[in-house]
Formats: sequence, structure tokens, C-alpha cells
Amino acid sequence: MKTKIAVLTLGLFSITNVAFSRSNVEKTGALLWKISGKDLGKPSYILGTMHLKPAEFLDSIPGARAALLSAEQIVGELTLGDMNSLQLQLFQAIKMPADTTYQILYSEEDYQFVHEQLTASLGAGLDKLSMLMPAGINMIYVMNIYRRYFPEVNPANVIDTAVQNIAMENNKPVLGLETVNDQINALFGSSLRRQAEVLLCHLKNQDYYIPHSKSAIEAYNQSDLNKLYEMAMSGDEPCQSSQEEMDKLNKNRNDNWMKILPGMMKEKSSFIAVGALHLAGEEGLLNQLEKLDYKVEPAGKEN
Repeated sequence: MKTKIAVLTLGLFSITNVAFSRSNVEKTGALLWKISGKDLGKPSYILGTMHLKPAEFLDSIPGARAALLSAEQIVGELTLGDMNSLQLQLFQAIKMPADTTYQILYSEEDYQFVHEQLTASLGAGLDKLSMLMPAGINMIYVMNIYRRYFPEVNPANVIDTAVQNIAMENNKPVLGLETVNDQINALFGSSLRRQAEVLLCHLKNQDYYIPHSKSAIEAYNQSDLNKLYEMAMSGDEPCQSSQEEMDKLNKNRNDNWMKILPGMMKEKSSFIAVGALHLAGEEGLLNQLEKLDYKVEPAGKEN
């Protein structure tokens, strides 16, 4: 159960609460991209995933399995071993500090609203959930909503884990781009008051996020990175994240990954699987790779 929550949490954050600075997006229309040229002896591939998509979706992406099997190593945001570690550290990370209560974080009116909404949705209000920080409660709340509207989601059987399972079945090494602490800080690094604001906002705007998420899933199904990016940065979300928060989730991580990806690809041909939003936009991996003089092109037809 804890593993499922941890994996699903990462998936939820990959398609909600996103806001980027506006820029032109040129690379779209594919989820799998070939990286060649420069100092690479063999091409590498990068796959944009949606962490909630069932594992079976992998075989609907042209050339994905062939590219995976041709690579000498597999690279993910985290390794499966790190994901197991994530479940343990995650539940420590979302505990409310002993010196803070929800009566401190909320006005009496807002406390009552949040308590009633959580009770209606989860069967437990702030009196029962007070040991968790707001981001932890928000995680459980959003997960519950997704299970209600997207019953096909099985966090134990999604693309990212499937890629790594296939790698291990074929005795391919699997590397991670970041640590468990990196991901926890990106997801839960904001202040408690800010977390409380986001939880309150989500509860006040429940009718917005399900249709929004359905549209994001459809854009992903159509390999439309442009639309995903435009939806993410439109500024239309009622619970808009700050630039600093979104840099933590996307840009800063992209920049950190770009410090190590070139060396990984030069050493061994790599199949890289990361969330699709990390591919898109000026700060995205595809654009950054091209700026380093790699040839970046849609893949699939040749595999």
C-alpha cells in the first residue's frame, strides 16, 4: 500500500499544480525521441512518460520497446530500489511537526470548511488527520479523487516501473537521475502555511481538476507535448503555483539532470524514461540537449 501511494503521488504531481514561464515549444508529436551525434558512439533514446499510465501503454508507443531493448543501460528519475526507499522516507516527511496545529494554520472558518470537505471525501476530517502535514493530506485527498474517476490506475503497474522491470529481465543496468531526498524536497519542500493554502484551494476548486486532468491525459495519449506544456503554463489554474515552486519540480531538476545525462549517454547507449513535462519547453530536456549540439528527433519508425 505504501509503495502504491508513493508512486501515485509522483504521478499526481506530474500532471497537476504546474506553471511555467512562457516560451515557444517546437518539439512535439512524439513521446519517444532519438538522441545522436556529437560524441555518441551509439544513439540514446528518451521517453516522456505519464506516471499514471498503465504499463500496457508502453507497447502503443512506436519503437519504444525496441529502443529499450537496444540500449545498454536504462535511466529513470529514480530506480525501483530508490522507489522502495521513497515509501519509507515519504511517510516520515509528511508528518506534522509537533509545534504546529491546523488551528494555527487556518482561521476558524477555513478549518471548518477543510474538515467538512475531507470528512465527506475521505471519511476522516482534520481531527483524525492532524498528524499529517497539509501536503500529506492533499496527497491522500487527490489520490482518492483519482481512484474514483480513474479506476484503471494501478500504481504498481505503470510505464515507469514497466520500463525498469523489462530492463532487469534483460540484465540491463538501471540508473537514477536523482535521490529520494531530491524528490521529497521537490514535492514537500514548501512551508506549512503554503501547503495549507494549496490544500484549501484544491478543496474549494474540486470541479476544476478532474476535467483538467482528463484533458492532460488525452493530450499525452496524442503525444501532444505542445498541448501539455500550454496547459501547464497557461496560468488558468485556480490554485496557481509560484515560479519558485515550479522551478523545484521541473526546471531545477532538468538542469541537474543535464549535468549528468551527457556523460551517461557517452559511456553507454541509454534509454531514458522521465515525466513528459520534463521534455517540453525551452527549459525541457529536448531543447537543452539540442543546444548542446546533439541531434534530437522523433523516434519509432526506424525501430
